[in-house]
Amino acid sequence: MRVAYFTAGTVGAGHLVRGLAMGRALRRRGFAGEYRAFGPATPYPVAAGHQHCALAIRETELRDPARAGASEVASALCEFRPDLLLVDLFWAPLRHVLPLDGCECWLLVRTCPRAWFTGPPDTRFEPRQYRRVIAIEPFRHAAIRESVDPVVVCNPDECRPPTALRERLGVPAERRLVVASHAGVAGELDALARDATVVRLDLFDEQALFPAAEWLGGADEVLTGGGYNAFWEARWLGYAPRTRFTPFARTIDDQAWRLTNCATYPMRTNGADTLAATIAGR
Repeated sequence: MRVAYFTAGTVGAGHLVRGLAMGRALRRRGFAGEYRAFGPATPYPVAAGHQHCALAIRETELRDPARAGASEVASALCEFRPDLLLVDLFWAPLRHVLPLDGCECWLLVRTCPRAWFTGPPDTRFEPRQYRRVIAIEPFRHAAIRESVDPVVVCNPDECRPPTALRERLGVPAERRLVVASHAGVAGELDALARDATVVRLDLFDEQALFPAAEWLGGADEVLTGGGYNAFWEARWLGYAPRTRFTPFARTIDDQAWRLTNCATYPMRTNGADTLAATIAGR
């Protein structure tokens, strides 16, 4: 069995990390098939080689029904020949590419604008292209048919030991360790780490810790944005009480909504494991 993950996300590392989360969850389930993630080229050096196939996603081409089938996106997916395609929120680039022969499609949805499931006149959302439309955080919309708990890149038993972050950064035990961890729009990390004593974990650094979530339990305080991954990683891995979230403005994500409405949501499982269990049992 071949499983593909597709994203068109270009702001931050969240969409990339979600693909990594699904690959890891499949391995935890003993998945014997092939898994590959497809999406835009990533600017993060440390993310190279994580089963991510970089594609040119050209909007004008993909919105044209006559040209989309010959696009790099369509060619790459057809060459891989997936039995299952997991689509990360961005359905529009695939509107005129789907269906793929012999391939079932699932759409994974986090919070987004209410009009997201309409689309422009030449690229209307077609729910029949998706066997399942799954919310991956507590977000409701008429197009969503079911939900799972949030998708997180690792589980608590996969995190580094509490002392690992200090050892990696060379920070002595007696010094309070405050880290700013963020991979978003240029300048946002600077807004988080205004104090010179804050240690910056910058994903653009070639020596960056990746995925950072495995390490952050060793910090006394974490400063980060209110994006999907940062928020749910902190909740699932237990360092949310020591985390100060800052909501940054996004066109297709409401970080302030997440911080206000999801702060008491009781995560019971890693949604990646829930999805992987279903896939592995097919």
